[in-house]
Amino acid sequence: MTRSTLPTATAVALTLATALALTACGSDSKPSNEISGIPTTAATTAPATPSATPGDSVKRPPTDLPSDLKMVFTWPKTGDSARDSVLNDGEQYIRAIKRASAKNDLKDPAYAFYSRNEGLVYAHNQVKANIDGGWAPTGDDRYYEAKADVFKAGSATLTFCRDQSKVFSKKVKTGEVVRSPANDKSYVLYNLLLVKDGSSNGVWQTSKITVLEGALQCKG
Repeated sequence: MTRSTLPTATAVALTLATALALTACGSDSKPSNEISGIPTTAATTAPATPSATPGDSVKRPPTDLPSDLKMVFTWPKTGDSARDSVLNDGEQYIRAIKRASAKNDLKDPAYAFYSRNEGLVYAHNQVKANIDGGWAPTGDDRYYEAKADVFKAGSATLTFCRDQSKVFSKKVKTGEVVRSPANDKSYVLYNLLLVKDGSSNGVWQTSKITVLEGALQCKG
């Protein structure tokens, strides 16, 4: 497997329809951060990073990346503070997964800070698969065509596309980059269900995620 998304290639068994059906009770969902080795409190006192709105005072863990990995999220602000917060925190969740994978650090606090429940399990498994395989992501990773919807019950959905044709896997021990040509699987569609409540550290946490490779609607 040569893509940095070697574990991400398998879609999580969750559809957007299921996610939408759950939005009515999303704010009642209790976060589950019980996976061994994941810090659950350090993130609340970590240095702040850019937030969704100027008034956001939440202290966030860093999601900066190694110099050989570039992630570009080309979605503009909507002007709606709630939707813009969803866009920001969904982006930080994806960045956090790639950061931990690139650092080969299963205990990096960011991905746990931005997720719960199935979203946390997914993130943990992505990072662990890279570490176990001796891989780290490298290259240029592009995300675009995002759409965020916020619901009354403290839940939201976020969909967006990804072009992974220029991001590859690097062997951690040797630094060798394994490249493969772009194909239809280079285009990926993400569906996220996010929750914000009294247990969410003041952010929109990804609770569920669907990843679909070969999403030709994302091919532009």
